[in-house]
Amino acid sequence: MLYERNDLWKHLAETGKPIYLYGMGNGADKILTVLESLGIHAKGVFASDNFVRYQNFHGYTVCSYADARARDPEMIVLVSFGTQLDEVISNILRIDKEQELFAPFVPLFGDDLFDLSYCDSHSSDLEKVYSMLDDDLSRHVFSSILTYRVTGKISYLMDATTEKDEIFQRFSLGERPSFVDLGAYNGDTIREFCSLWPEHSRIFAMEPDRKNFRKLVSNTMDIPYTTLCNACSGFAEGSAYFAQKAGRNSSISQKGNIKVPMYTVDSMVRDSHVSYIKMDVEGNEADSIRGAAWTIKKDHPSMLISAYHRSEDLFSLPLLVDSISGGYRILMRHHRYIPDWDTNYYFL
Repeated sequence: MLYERNDLWKHLAETGKPIYLYGMGNGADKILTVLESLGIHAKGVFASDNFVRYQNFHGYTVCSYADARARDPEMIVLVSFGTQLDEVISNILRIDKEQELFAPFVPLFGDDLFDLSYCDSHSSDLEKVYSMLDDDLSRHVFSSILTYRVTGKISYLMDATTEKDEIFQRFSLGERPSFVDLGAYNGDTIREFCSLWPEHSRIFAMEPDRKNFRKLVSNTMDIPYTTLCNACSGFAEGSAYFAQKAGRNSSISQKGNIKVPMYTVDSMVRDSHVSYIKMDVEGNEADSIRGAAWTIKKDHPSMLISAYHRSEDLFSLPLLVDSISGGYRILMRHHRYIPDWDTNYYFL
């Protein structure tokens, strides 16, 4: 397992170039917090042309890229938002050709910054997971994601990107498979499952966000044998505080504004056979795995588990699954996204 050892944050601390953030929102908040903690000062913030309102963001007047370039022809650009849109990614790649551009990995949850020292301190676990991966492509994606997180260079993300059709062709779920969807959002992944396996037996889904849940119910009314729960998944039954935000960004949080039921996969499916589990639960993957331990041991279901919410997810999640039930073929894929969101482990 090889990865480039040029630490992004060390480079930013030593550069003489002005630093500009590209984008606003939670991602920019986190990046500014890290920069401040390291004593690094950003020169400004710019946005895509259709988002420029010259508003104030953390004391910076948000300008256009053209404005920033007129002020500083040479700069470092830090992409501070997430996107999978082709038009936006094309614009990022265009700026990347003109400037020194990075898309810093800052964990969506947790406080551990995935820099070179973090990587080195967890090298034994990273090496172990690398050795557990089933194919050359997974090992290539793993090394590329690791190097991306250390360096912030989007070229490693682009090089690691694969299409979802490729990985789903490897699934073998048998006749009339059943599906557990954790973080079901508005039903998009249920419909994806039904398009691939139209003759299913049962579908179980959890979605804690109330607005998303209403969309989920509406969008799956025509799908039979479906059980929907307005709840979050965890390691035990009970309840949890939940930060209801918007879209896919809602999450379990002690600072949450509502309280929602918490179920385990084991309690939800009971004695039903499970063929496939998808876990995209905004940083609660480890607890969700623990809450599915009996089902995983009993049925050995295929699983898709997101690997990008917490810094430790890259190594801790496959090790946790393996401790519950060995014998899985473990694959890793990154699908088109900047930063490395939509990077997943697949257990077959």
